Amino acid sequence: MIIKMLSILGKLIQSRPIQHLAFWSLSFLVLVNILRVSAEIHQIDLIYALVFHLPILVVVYLNEAILFPRLLAKNKYGWYLLSIIISLAFGAEFYLQLFERWIDYLFPGYYFIAYYTFWDILLFFAVYFVLTTLIKLARAWFRINQVEQEKTTSELRALRSQLNPHFLFNSLNNLYSLTRKKSDLAPQLVLKLSDILRYVIYDAETDFISLEKELHFLNKYIEVQRIRLEPDFNLEVNQKGDPSGLKIAPLLLLPFVENAFKYGTNNLNTDGRISIAWANSDNDFQFFVENGKGVEEDLSKNKYKGMGIQNVRKRLELLYPDKHELVIDDQQKRYLVKLKLSIK
Repeated sequence: MIIKMLSILGKLIQSRPIQHLAFWSLSFLVLVNILRVSAEIHQIDLIYALVFHLPILVVVYLNEAILFPRLLAKNKYGWYLLSIIISLAFGAEFYLQLFERWIDYLFPGYYFIAYYTFWDILLFFAVYFVLTTLIKLARAWFRINQVEQEKTTSELRALRSQLNPHFLFNSLNNLYSLTRKKSDLAPQLVLKLSDILRYVIYDAETDFISLEKELHFLNKYIEVQRIRLEPDFNLEVNQKGDPSGLKIAPLLLLPFVENAFKYGTNNLNTDGRISIAWANSDNDFQFFVENGKGVEEDLSKNKYKGMGIQNVRKRLELLYPDKHELVIDDQQKRYLVKLKLSIK
């Protein structure tokens, strides 16, 4: 019941008519206290404050409906400034005419007068004009920011949806190679893969995850790859630092490691070796992958041009703007990746 009421309240707060009503109600209360003629508020004060709002409403909604969307929003700043001056002058003159000529016809017997001069009321209306324009700009900025955030979230979801089948495809390839060899290690690989896939499909469905959990997953993936390697294959893994309490985007490092094992263990590779290292401080995380390269021409042309690397580049741009350094050094006999992240 409470959750439902809070949901209804949230929708009411987001309603533009409710927002406008709240603003003008607050404005009315403020003006009643400013414009009253005695210590106590009387009926004449309420009527005067209500009528006083008429020229203000004209100026504000003229800007809201016409000037802002047709001039300021289209970067016609000169015309917008000129229109502001004209509309404020019109509002001030409307106030004078309203209280000097027309008010007695609307409320006979009260003898209202225009307390303010043309320049006084012009300044008064300018305050309302600036205040409501700033509110509209803030609302427009918030709406644009919300749209951009939703767009970023949609892009990240799309990238993660691409990554999962890409990882699954590579894992099945590894399993297929072992089953073809009728290796006794195939069942062991299936069990390890089940744990890894559980992490990829369920645990990694978030923008950020514990760095400790991500590195634990990466170690499991490396263990799976070790199963299919020759015992004397040159594989080095080094890790430094305490990842406790830090967070990172999930599966961000996996594509680099996948590609290292995919191409660094190729049958045509003349330099079969892979080196993987990472280290972290309280503010930074550094990741390093190096592997030898195959010698086949087509392989060298297509190496690391697939979905995985493009995926991780886009995710870095979305999740770590101006907070990452990615260096990929593609040499004739080796491939090197250096990644530095600001994770404070």
